Parts: sequence; structure tokens; C-alpha cells
Amino acid sequence: MLCFQMKGCSIKSALLLVMLCGFCYQVYGASLPAAIEIKVGSSARPPFLFGEGLSGAAPEVIAAMNSVQSQFEFVLVPVPIKRRTQSLADGWVDVVMWDNPAWGWQEEDLDLTMALVASKDIFLALKKENRDQQFFANFTDKSLVAVHGYHYKFANYVTELSELVKHFNITLVRSEEVTINMVLVNRAEIAVVSTIALNWYLLRYPEFKDNFLVSKRFDTAYERFFLVPKTSPIRAEEINKILAKADQRGLLVEIYRRYGLKKPDFAGLYLQLVR
Repeated sequence: MLCFQMKGCSIKSALLLVMLCGFCYQVYGASLPAAIEIKVGSSARPPFLFGEGLSGAAPEVIAAMNSVQSQFEFVLVPVPIKRRTQSLADGWVDVVMWDNPAWGWQEEDLDLTMALVASKDIFLALKKENRDQQFFANFTDKSLVAVHGYHYKFANYVTELSELVKHFNITLVRSEEVTINMVLVNRAEIAVVSTIALNWYLLRYPEFKDNFLVSKRFDTAYERFFLVPKTSPIRAEEINKILAKADQRGLLVEIYRRYGLKKPDFAGLYLQLVR
């Protein structure tokens, strides 16, 4: 009899537990909203994103952002450089990462997050006897190499090769790493390259560090951001908060170090913005 009562009690307890779980699910679980998917556009530009794959600093930063909150799910969408503005206008992506509003976005109504990184475009040549900073004073008598589609101040931001060759002995190539290699093998005298691309190159090939003469003169200084249109399902302020949270938990420092990037103090900058 006692055994039966104990079994009955156990059965009742189990049934009560099931009912309670079902009630909690109905009240809490079923009401939890699904994460809002945010499609993040990024172009192949090492070390931010490599080729058409999903490797580089961009997917790692996005993974860190996903890990510190559940309201949004950030999904990386590789976008061709020439289709950046179209990707946003046509709704392929919701925000664009590692970009600057001055680079072809003048007609878009965009908000900016905190800067993800700061950089400069500088000039690079091989070290040679009697070659110093004066070598970068005049480009008209030297062969140049730059990246196709990039905007440079020294060229008045003209990107068409047909126009550039009227003023410079210039070759346009597909990536900044190619520009560095062309200087290294004497196929061009001067490369226009970002400090980020050069740092990434020398991080992998430190043996070439002493081969280069780097200009003290720079072409442009700029920052890269998340560009957030007014129509996006997320606000720039919300991204700032997520970046600050990921930084505060120490998730971004190793990513930036691994790719030779200087990490901003996202947590500190966020506190300054909200004061």
C-alpha cells in the first residue's frame, strides 16, 4: 500500500512538472521573438574578407557580435566592390561593414557606427641607395600601381584607367597585395597601399620589412564604419552597443591582433557617446 502511494505521488509529481513546463513554455517560450536577421555586406578586401569565402576579420567580428546578444543575428553577405551601393539600394544587405560614406555613398541617407578601424593610404617603394623621401615628391616620371576602383586623392579621385593614364604611368590591379608584390619584383616603382594592407602583408612576410621605403607623406587618412541606412531593421546605436559589449568581454582584441589591426576602445567610446 505504501509503495502504491509513493508511486502515485511520483506519478502526480511528474504530471505536475510536465504541466508546469508546458505552462512556462506557453507564457514565456512561445512569446520569445525570433532573432532579427541582419544581412551584413562586406567586399573581398584582405584582411577584412578573403576572396569569396567567409574567412577574415569580418566574419570573426560578426561571430563575436552574435555571441553577446540574441536580439539580432548578423549574417555575412559577400558583395562585389562595384556592387556595394547597389546591394544596399536593392535590399541585398541591411548594412555595410568596413566602409566609408565618402566612397560613392553620397546619394544614400546613412548613419555611421563608431569607427571600426582607422587607416591611411601611403606610398611604397623599394629601398635603394640614395633613395629617400624625396622619391615620393613627384609621380609624373615614375611607374605607379594602384587598385582598380579605389579612390585616391593624388589622382583627384578618378577611377577610370582611360583617364588616369593621361596623367600617370599607372597600372591598376585587383588587390593591394598585388601592388606590394609588383614593387617587390620591380614591376612598378611606387605602390599606393593602405597601412592596414601593408601591416597585414608584413605580419605574414616579416622577412621583407627592410626591403621597403615607406612614405612619410600620405595620400588620405580615413576610417571604416558600419554604414546603416535609415530603412535598416537595426540602428547604428544598437550596433555600437553590441560592439561595446563584445569589446568589454574581451572578444575583439585577439581578432584585431591576429589581422594586424589596431582595435579602437569600443567600450570606452560607447560610454562617451551615451553621456
